[in-house]
Amino acid sequence: MTREEHNRLIDIAAWVIGEKENEEHRKLKAFEAQLCAMSFPRFLRWCMIVEPPTLESPGGIIPFQLWKSTRIIIKALLSKRLIVILKSRQIGASWLIAAYVLWYALHKRGANILLFSKGEGEAAELLDKCKRIYSHLPPFFKLEMDPKSTVEIGFPFMESKIKALAATSTAGISFTASLVVCDEHEEHPFAVDNFMSAKPTIDAGGQFISIFTVNKKKASTLAKTLFKGAPGNGYSPVDGQGNGFLPLFFPYWVRPGRDENWYKRKMAETPVVELEGLTPELYMEQNYPRSVEEALRPTSTVSAFDPKVLEEMLEDVSRPIKITAEGIDTRVVKLYKDPVLGGRYIGATDTSHGVGLDFSVTVVMNVRTGEVVGDIMNKNMSPEELAVHSIKLMDLFQKPTWFIETNDWGQVTLVRAQALNYRQLGGTTDKRGSKTLGLRTGPANRPVIWGDLIPAINGHQITIHNADGIRQFMDVIRNAENGGRVEAMSGGHDDYPMAVGIAWYKRDSVPITEVSYEPISSLTWRR
Repeated sequence: MTREEHNRLIDIAAWVIGEKENEEHRKLKAFEAQLCAMSFPRFLRWCMIVEPPTLESPGGIIPFQLWKSTRIIIKALLSKRLIVILKSRQIGASWLIAAYVLWYALHKRGANILLFSKGEGEAAELLDKCKRIYSHLPPFFKLEMDPKSTVEIGFPFMESKIKALAATSTAGISFTASLVVCDEHEEHPFAVDNFMSAKPTIDAGGQFISIFTVNKKKASTLAKTLFKGAPGNGYSPVDGQGNGFLPLFFPYWVRPGRDENWYKRKMAETPVVELEGLTPELYMEQNYPRSVEEALRPTSTVSAFDPKVLEEMLEDVSRPIKITAEGIDTRVVKLYKDPVLGGRYIGATDTSHGVGLDFSVTVVMNVRTGEVVGDIMNKNMSPEELAVHSIKLMDLFQKPTWFIETNDWGQVTLVRAQALNYRQLGGTTDKRGSKTLGLRTGPANRPVIWGDLIPAINGHQITIHNADGIRQFMDVIRNAENGGRVEAMSGGHDDYPMAVGIAWYKRDSVPITEVSYEPISSLTWRR
């Protein structure tokens, strides 16, 4: 029997029950049940969803729609343990996840599935989606379901259950699960606590799925942190494996019927008085984003730097130019402008641990023009190695004064620079005239550095050619939860901005050495 013949016959046999059912019907159903147990996409063939009717859609009980975006999610669900999905609203993701966990519980013996939602009502609604799909399955799929409550459903024959939990501080502590889903993860008030409760499940090989639409008024959330820390997310450069999550992003137009005219119409229908402080543009960026950067960039109310200025800077970046000096690793050291005669330069470094978390950054700035003319930006470089490459960069600009942040591993970079006989190391001098090399950016200096850098960037006084460096400025916020402290949002980085900030803050300490020229006293032309 061909697949087409089987499909045609099972479509009829699936709904035949009682005296009309014969042996052929039972064989077809048994074979179909085996196919669905092995294949979630096959199971979806029988899933129906309930869509509210509107003036634009008749709604009702309709077959599950396999759009391109849902196929991408399905592939991820069946192949990846750790998944984080950043999405536009109403693209069918919640219904797909409900169908997936139902399939999992029906066909995986001993499955224990936890569904985390913002509150009790939201948790009950997500579980109710599972119940609705189950209620419209053909009879041969049905198993005894118990208990019939608003927070849990179970299938005793499979010894499996699906439990819905409000994201309280203690939710999930006593449960060991094979699958954990956090729906609308951005809104969970105790997301970190719940994640730590689920960590044993993850460590044991369980599946963890985070799904969210951004909330522009929440600068720092676990959902954003998971997405930004995932490799290949298109938002920031990531070396190595990152946090191990697979990042998926779905803009507004993945749902059929949505195009630019639809987008403009929806934005025009959104009055300012209903936006709770968001402009219509920001409302659309939040609920119907067109790109990852658009979705994740903070609003101007929390962003330390003017987002419009940063967008303009991104449009004016330059590729590195060729370095002709020998002995320089051009994969690490980037040059954007050649040194100029009489140029005044300053170097600045923010050192990381070199283990793939924060970035180690060195910049060289022309203090006359505010232009960053060369840089190093790397996540996996040791502090000692950073010193070696940084000196190569400094040598291109005739060994300028170089300030190294020494809060942490920067002290190692400083010591290595001294061992390599770099003489122009910047430092601070106390009231007694004693000089300490390096610069500590603690509570005393850090606010001053940001205070100088923010108006300089917003006033177009600084030019940066590194697009990834500029994107880090987009991560810097005034954190209302930390007394308005200027810092990187959760999951973001401020290493490049800090290096630029140090250079700008200490630019006046660069010695002025003017270049003199022999004047021409007269010129004479003769025939």
